Amino acid sequence: MNRMKWCLPILTTICLFPDSVMAAEPTAEPWVYEDIEELAAQGYLELPDKDLHSLSRTELSTLVAKALARIEDSQGTTLADEYGRVTRLLVEDKVQLNLSKEQLEAAGKIFRQREREARRASDDLARQSLRGVNRLEVMGPLQKRAKASQVRLQAAARDFAVARQRTLRRQRMNDELAQRQNDLLNAMTSAATGVGPELMESFGASSTSGTIRTSGGFGSSAADLGEGGSGMPYTAAMDANSASPDRTYPNGSRLLRDSSARDADAIARASALRTEFMSELDDAGYIDDQNAHLADDLPVKNLQRPRLRVDGEVRVSDGHSSGDRPEYRRNDTELRLRVYPDYDIDGNWHAIGMVEAKKQFGDKHDKDDEKIRLDRYYLEGNIGLAKVDVGAFSSLMAEGNVYDSKFKGMRISAGNPVVYTMEYGKANDTDKAWNLTADYEQPTYGLGAGVYRFEGGYDRDNAVADGKQSVAMARAHQKMGDVDVGAMILYGKDRGKQGTGYVVSVSNGTEKSWEPRNRSWWLKYYYQPYETYYSHTMNGTADVMRRYGGFKGVGAGYSYTLSKDWLFNLEYYHLWDLDTDKQSNTVWGSLTHYFKNYEN
Repeated sequence: MNRMKWCLPILTTICLFPDSVMAAEPTAEPWVYEDIEELAAQGYLELPDKDLHSLSRTELSTLVAKALARIEDSQGTTLADEYGRVTRLLVEDKVQLNLSKEQLEAAGKIFRQREREARRASDDLARQSLRGVNRLEVMGPLQKRAKASQVRLQAAARDFAVARQRTLRRQRMNDELAQRQNDLLNAMTSAATGVGPELMESFGASSTSGTIRTSGGFGSSAADLGEGGSGMPYTAAMDANSASPDRTYPNGSRLLRDSSARDADAIARASALRTEFMSELDDAGYIDDQNAHLADDLPVKNLQRPRLRVDGEVRVSDGHSSGDRPEYRRNDTELRLRVYPDYDIDGNWHAIGMVEAKKQFGDKHDKDDEKIRLDRYYLEGNIGLAKVDVGAFSSLMAEGNVYDSKFKGMRISAGNPVVYTMEYGKANDTDKAWNLTADYEQPTYGLGAGVYRFEGGYDRDNAVADGKQSVAMARAHQKMGDVDVGAMILYGKDRGKQGTGYVVSVSNGTEKSWEPRNRSWWLKYYYQPYETYYSHTMNGTADVMRRYGGFKGVGAGYSYTLSKDWLFNLEYYHLWDLDTDKQSNTVWGSLTHYFKNYEN
């Protein structure tokens, strides 16, 4: 009886928590949990500390979305790239495994302590009972202490079970990743030497230990492979040399999708999970309406992209504005060509540019009419965890409600899930400009804030003059069914004057020039004193209205993809200036054809 009293909490824990958690109604079929754990073991996602069976379908779908994204990112990479990714994950998993072991050890100590305490409390209660002591003042505290010790033991037993399951799961994932790392190393060796793993073993290369030996018996670890005289370095050229004449790759060479049954298994599992959680993923905005299966999104053959990629567009546009002031009345027709070269320097840094030529037929004839000019030129690459742009690039500030044009200087972006961005240099006709922003985006909502500073540049009359203009911005948007609702608040100061404005928007869909019959639209209401913007993105008369205090009014836009790479746009603006309430109306339309020298 004495032993049964302190064993009771443990038996209760085993009954109530067979998988180390409180038994609950399963939210998915058993195969779902097995497939998620297998994808985690293969390095495609990180499992939470909570047991999978305790997660809701929404939480499970979030894990599935992460795995799908990781699998898509891994397609088309070299074996060396995947080896590097798996090695990084293995290091991270070893750290997590060590932490789990420490937690298991600590939980074990607490469990054993609580076990001893429960045994002593139960012993004291049983002994007094056997002696015939029934006085309330004696037995009451003993019973209370025994009960409390059993509750603590049950909690400790549960924590120990959870820690043990977590450690076993981490150990399994670590073993799987170690095996995958070894398989990749053998595949690279086979690609480099043209010798399969079986034949490599006959020459002394172990397929399980991760060590390659020369005929003389000297070996090197996987980490040291290729150093000294005992190993052969792996290079991207080995992948290229392993290609067949038709540029397809056999097992053990370029595409992991084609070379690894493990990845084929991962894709099959992920596809089944995507089908299972289709509605949850769709509600979260992960799945496009046109994509019903994972295989539609993942490449099935290697596409060789040129080192110099070229995108381009030819656009014809026509805009007509009318209003209460002569400067509001305009007719502009323009034919424009833009070519965007992108040269891959070393796999990280890219040299990017934009060459523009245009011909204007209406009332507007600026200094660039009938000229060919290099309007964008910059380097883009990663330094550590930061993305860096240096040169003359395009800058879209506050979704274009503050500035949308060329920026000469430097841009640095870093962070996840909050992305921090800093730009420093010169905007159009300024002496100096800089901005700092923070953005947090999720599939169904987003938040952002920023501050923008222009020194010199345009004053209220659109004349270049000394002075400073500063704008602070905060924004939020939320997906509601098929539409996205957003709001932005702007506070600006310009040469001693200040003003507060806002923009409210409703939108549906996004422009997709590659998807025939794709539609999207947006509707906005603006209230922006001139202090809140420097060069507005709209095709209406916002910039002209700066001299009249700014503008307010509505804007609407519609886009339709006529066929692949042919996009039609139509926009309408009905605005009033803030000083005199004079109005303007603008209708602007365009037809754009896109082209490029590579396949997606």
